[in-house]
Amino acid sequence: MLKLGLDFDNTLISYDSIFYETACELNLIPKELKKSKTAVRSFLINQNKEKKFTELQGEVYGSKIIDAKQTDGMFEALKLIQKKGYKLAIVSHKTKHPIIGPKYNLHKSALNWLEKNKFFDEEGLFINRKNIFFEQTKEKKVKKIESIGCTHFIDDLPSILNLINDDIVKIHFNPGKEKFPGNYLSFSSWKELKYEKIF
Repeated sequence: MLKLGLDFDNTLISYDSIFYETACELNLIPKELKKSKTAVRSFLINQNKEKKFTELQGEVYGSKIIDAKQTDGMFEALKLIQKKGYKLAIVSHKTKHPIIGPKYNLHKSALNWLEKNKFFDEEGLFINRKNIFFEQTKEKKVKKIESIGCTHFIDDLPSILNLINDDIVKIHFNPGKEKFPGNYLSFSSWKELKYEKIF
């Protein structure tokens, strides 16, 4: 059976605008800063406010996630991949609660986002909830990817792809178009995904 495993954070969901908006609401960044998660993180770390960024992450992944956007072109791409006979599963490294700050249930927040964005709807992607996995460590994530029989896996982190068994087709979602060493395929945009070369 063909099974495509999918990372969640920064692969299916884009946090750029919500990180910027939440950081502005909390007066953590100047409004002229670029509207991206990376820009917000870099600014706060350069200001020696790494703890503030960690707290901000908890807010974004917990209370604000419901307003985060789908990664551009992702939903349409996955529907096309399903038509090629692939079953979909989501395997994410996600702690249940933020490291610091309010104890939001991050797993429930992510499921609410998936529900809002029609991942479970028959007219949407119609993924069975039993095929959604949130793992507490990277090691458990990799084991889950392998144990559920993924034939392909998409992730934005090369560090995860490098840990996965080479029998699985590893695919790097790389919108920044950076070059990383590793035994995997790469694409920079869901809209430009070359289906015939990967699937």
